[in-house]
Amino acid sequence: MDFLQSLLESLLTWVGHHPYWAGTFVFLVSLAESLAVVGLLIPGTVVMFGVGALVAAGALELWPTLALAAAGAVVGDSMSYWLGYHYHDRLRQWWPFSRHPELLRRGEEFFHRHGGKSVLLGRFVGPVRPVIPVVAGMLNMPPRRFMVVNVLSALGWAPAYILPGVVFGASLGLASAVASRLAVIVVLLLLILWITVWGVLRIARLLQRHAEPMAARVLGWSRKHPMLGVITAVLVDPKQPELRGMAIWALLLLVLGLGLMGGLEALNTAPLARLDNAVFYILQGLRTPWADQFIVLLGQLGDAQVIVPLMLAVTLMLALSQHRHAAAHWLAALGFGLLLAGGMQIVLHLPRPLHMLPGQLQIFSHVAMSMLVYGFLAVLLARELPAPRRWLPYVGASLLIVGVAVARLYLGVHGLSEVLAGLLGGLLWAALLGVSYRRHLAPPVPLTALGATGALVLLLAGTLHISMHHARDVEQHAVRHSVRTVDAQAWWNGAWQDLPAYRKDLKGEPSQPLTLQWLGSIGELRRYLAARGWYDPVDLELKTLLVWLTPNPVLAELPVLPQVHDGRHESLLMVHGLPGQERQLVLRLWTADARAADGNTPLWVGNVTRHRVSKKIPLFTVARSEAVFSQPLAEFERALDGLAWKRVQRTGWREARYNNWNGEVILLRAAPGN
Repeated sequence: MDFLQSLLESLLTWVGHHPYWAGTFVFLVSLAESLAVVGLLIPGTVVMFGVGALVAAGALELWPTLALAAAGAVVGDSMSYWLGYHYHDRLRQWWPFSRHPELLRRGEEFFHRHGGKSVLLGRFVGPVRPVIPVVAGMLNMPPRRFMVVNVLSALGWAPAYILPGVVFGASLGLASAVASRLAVIVVLLLLILWITVWGVLRIARLLQRHAEPMAARVLGWSRKHPMLGVITAVLVDPKQPELRGMAIWALLLLVLGLGLMGGLEALNTAPLARLDNAVFYILQGLRTPWADQFIVLLGQLGDAQVIVPLMLAVTLMLALSQHRHAAAHWLAALGFGLLLAGGMQIVLHLPRPLHMLPGQLQIFSHVAMSMLVYGFLAVLLARELPAPRRWLPYVGASLLIVGVAVARLYLGVHGLSEVLAGLLGGLLWAALLGVSYRRHLAPPVPLTALGATGALVLLLAGTLHISMHHARDVEQHAVRHSVRTVDAQAWWNGAWQDLPAYRKDLKGEPSQPLTLQWLGSIGELRRYLAARGWYDPVDLELKTLLVWLTPNPVLAELPVLPQVHDGRHESLLMVHGLPGQERQLVLRLWTADARAADGNTPLWVGNVTRHRVSKKIPLFTVARSEAVFSQPLAEFERALDGLAWKRVQRTGWREARYNNWNGEVILLRAAPGN
């Protein structure tokens, strides 16, 4: 993570010092992405998305970047058109068209289907994008007409490819203002989901081309080896009865899988335990309240309250419609899942991290059952779809399965070894069972009824479970913090230095020291400050978020972004307008996980920052903290006349690498008699 952050910082620094070279790069990439044949080799979509992220980071200006990208696209398409217009059919004899004539054939079919509009439409259609201008020239499209469509399509293409990156980068910028942990989680989750979709699509295309030849080879091997062939033949030979063969496969998977896990554990649990611990503590270090809310929701899609109704509904639907073949395979998938979960509970006894939540494997394994229920439901649906669309249920099921697996890891319920064992065991059985189901002829299952049943039950059961138990589950899976006892007088006389000096975040907002400590109740301080002109900022909701999109909003109308300290949002957030309303003071307090010796008075840490309107993030106008902390603290002192307080100096603070704070902290407590 440090390497990636350093690489990004270096890139932003270089772009900032060489804006003309950066603009040239945008122009050349756009040109190459639109150039005949070359565009097939250039990942223009990815590069333009990254360019948009650089715009959001402030390294590039939005409008010049859009203009350069559009200009590059116009020039690239013009060069391609010129090649086709001047060389016509001679291009068919040039490489790569001589080796891959289908490139021009697809472009010609597209052009004949859409006419002159194909230049506009082709700009956004990946496989034919770099070929359409060549074909337009070969088919003698008038140059003036081509240039008009070329320019108009480029003006639409540049923002369509760059603005998503700008929005994504801006959202990460806002997330980073809240907590860089949240930004990291967003990137990791999107990356995992993208890899999942990419992998499923690649495997689907590969199997679509090679499934039949592979099945023929397996069948041939089975016939040459009658002793072992009975096991493999059951998968690919429609004439072979399934029950005995699939029972043998299930037994082999369970014995070999659980035996391997048990053997590894018996030999040495240390490597697996160290890996589980490392992943656990890394993910726990990324926990934030907003991410918890969403990832708990993902995990709930693998809970028994959702999976069991789906299992029962699909079983009932298949039974009532007399599809015994599909129902038998469906029940085989579910039964294996229960056996796998029970076996893992018996075999796996890895040492769990000290702070891992008590989530020992039970007869219902979230990951294994999610893999088998969602995975085999996708097999049932895909069998009834036309070949070009069979990837759809597999992608949907994979996203659900990966979401559940990531949630179990992130929430610290299971270790990596447990999750991988459930995923791998479930995947192997779903794949074997799916091959057997697909190869043995049976009446087609009604696609609409099966899909509607699965979608409706998932929607209803998921909505009901989430609405009833989401708050409870968020609380149950919250990061646990131990509360210590401090002597109030000792804290006042110097033990305050034992509390953290800086906000704990994943290197995010490292310039934010904790300049305030309060001994007392939050409600008491809130009432005191409210009487002196402090107020709660506007709530962070949809209608107030829309204010970010207005060009010149009033500062008091902008929502104040919450921030994270030690995995939690602030417990107190109040603001106070400064003269002219161009700036405002913002007070934040987080629990210090400490109480006075009487056990009733909590201790809090926080800071006072100064906010102003910021337009550094393109398309958004937000309130951001200024990188000064001593002066806002001095301004805050004016509101403390009715409290017991003193200004103290933190020793050793100069050892930190921040120079925008003088090391002073204000200690606050209720005045005697209040």
